[in-house]
Amino acid sequence: MKSKTTIRLIGLTAILSLMLAACTVDTECRRSTGIHLNVVFSCDSLRQSTDSARLAKDSLAMDTIRFSTISGLEIHGLGRDSILYTEDQTISLAKLPLRPDSLHSDFVLSFNGHTDTLTILHQNDMQFISLACGCMVFHTIDDVTGYRAFIDSVDILNTQVGTSNDQHLRIFFHKW
Repeated sequence: MKSKTTIRLIGLTAILSLMLAACTVDTECRRSTGIHLNVVFSCDSLRQSTDSARLAKDSLAMDTIRFSTISGLEIHGLGRDSILYTEDQTISLAKLPLRPDSLHSDFVLSFNGHTDTLTILHQNDMQFISLACGCMVFHTIDDVTGYRAFIDSVDILNTQVGTSNDQHLRIFFHKW
């Protein structure tokens, strides 16, 4: 009888130990939580159409598009006082934060004395990651509007904005 009680006590202790170990709080977030819209630039005016589906299927056309590094481009969020990129930086990729509290994000781009405003229409999907990481807001791009001064057109390359480093938008500048 004594050995049954000892076995039960050992079993109960083991179960309680496992339960306590399972309830410890992980205070370190092991996941990348940076979510940005990745934008690349092209100074090519080889495009005759803004039909990105046709362009994506035409591999010859894709080979003729050259990506550019841009100097003198300033980018800031509309209604925000922080500048994301200054005109003295040279960039080939812009990482822009989309608003988690709105269905559109607006950015002001200034280049060579001209100003364009990009309005990115998007859906937001809040996902709980963990206690340590909290929630993250993933986005789905619906449309991009509101440009014409020095931006010729914008292609949506990938509508899903998450933690990957995928390119989401390609901005084509007017040939001057």
